[in-house]
Amino acid sequence: MQDPTDFDSPLSEPRQSIPPSATSTSGSSSAPSVGGVTDQAKEFAGQAADKASSFVDQVKDKAVGAVEGQKAGIADQIEDFASSVRKSSEQFIGQQDWIASAIERGAAELSTLASSLRENDVNALFGQVRTFARQQPVVFIGASFAAGFALARFGKIVAADVSRDDRPTLPKVGHGQG
Repeated sequence: MQDPTDFDSPLSEPRQSIPPSATSTSGSSSAPSVGGVTDQAKEFAGQAADKASSFVDQVKDKAVGAVEGQKAGIADQIEDFASSVRKSSEQFIGQQDWIASAIERGAAELSTLASSLRENDVNALFGQVRTFARQQPVVFIGASFAAGFALARFGKIVAADVSRDDRPTLPKVGHGQG
């Protein structure tokens, strides 16, 4: 009877020797090793992440640059609006002083906003908005909601002034024409 630990018996499968180059991770073999493929995948993923990060940074820089370029004009428009609001408060002076006072405070806040736009860079302004949103989330959400309604209303007014000929049209697609 044969020893069950003898693997060279005729009942067992023949041994196959594995060449040392197939298990080597030194990179000297012609076939890539598992470790080499993993390293290449990691390197490729790292390069892709670097390129994506660079692209995001470029887009962010362009957006910040565009806003920085228009910041002074926006601040001037806000200041003009604040002046108009101040003038509208004059009609309430002497009759309903509390309304005039509330309107004047609103105009002062608009002037403060215009000054902040002129003096701060865009990143600082976004930081202030984030801070305000964290400190007063309900007020921030409410103000965002109101701003959305105001923009929608403004869009409707602008769209009403555009004639039908000026509106963009989709090309007509012929269905069933042959």
